[in-house]
Amino acid sequence: MGKRINTDEFSLLLIKIPRSVIIIFFSEDAALLGMTDVTLNYLYTPLIFNLSMIDHINKKTLQLNGYIFFLVLFISVSIMVIYSERVQIFAQTVSIENDNQTKQEYVNNTLYISGTASEKAKSDLVTISIGVETANRTATDAVVANSLKMNNIVFALNNNGVSEDEISTSQYSINPNYNYSQSGNILETTGFTATNTLKIQSMNLSNISLWIDSAVNAGANTIGGIDFQVSEKRLDNLKNMLIEDAIANARQKANITSSAVGLNIIGIKSMMIDTDGFNPPQPFSNEFVQRSALSDAPTTPIIPGEQEISVSAHIVYLLR
Repeated sequence: MGKRINTDEFSLLLIKIPRSVIIIFFSEDAALLGMTDVTLNYLYTPLIFNLSMIDHINKKTLQLNGYIFFLVLFISVSIMVIYSERVQIFAQTVSIENDNQTKQEYVNNTLYISGTASEKAKSDLVTISIGVETANRTATDAVVANSLKMNNIVFALNNNGVSEDEISTSQYSINPNYNYSQSGNILETTGFTATNTLKIQSMNLSNISLWIDSAVNAGANTIGGIDFQVSEKRLDNLKNMLIEDAIANARQKANITSSAVGLNIIGIKSMMIDTDGFNPPQPFSNEFVQRSALSDAPTTPIIPGEQEISVSAHIVYLLR
């Protein structure tokens, strides 16, 4: 068993605890420092009084004062810890809210700019629709007559530079022909019409007039039109180059605009690329082609022309 300290020694021990040490212990928080100072004044006064009047006061009272001292000290430390944690949590919350507010301000500072780039490209692909219609009393006779003419057309086209892999059938049909009454009722079947249409798709643009003339001379009586295009592979390559130019154009506009208002570009919020902006050459009409091919006048030159390709970049920039 350890030595049991008596009441007098216990009181002297409390007095020996420096007041400054306790004050420093609570000095982290100004509010608690004030509270601690009041507490110490309360505790030290009766202790000093107890020493001076130790012979006249019951020793149990001194012991009770010691218990009260440690109880108040324990409560004070607990309050300090809880208060300190609450302050730190509050400070951290405010810091996060400030960071979010700053980030939100950056998000709200946006600039929408559209950049464009375009280029004219010569067409390198042509699509021609050539057909023949034959009518006869029976469907069989209409089909036979149509087949003879179409074979002649294909033979003529092959002889004038159209390869087999450039020709394909795009439409074939057999339809009855009727006589109608004035009220619109069918009176009788007068015959059948067979229609066969070929599509020529070629990158050879120098013999278009020759192909049309030879097809008409071989029996073709319908020309669906001529459509000039830029081939898909070449079109993709051109669009890829124009995308870079459109983005550079948008960035140049954004730099000028942001500088004018005293802000800097810090990033991109969103971007959209539009590659559908192009103006193909106007195709020749069916009526125009038939007049040129069937007339006695010299063959009219057919000029492919150019196709304008354009790309747009729509960008939302972040500013600060």
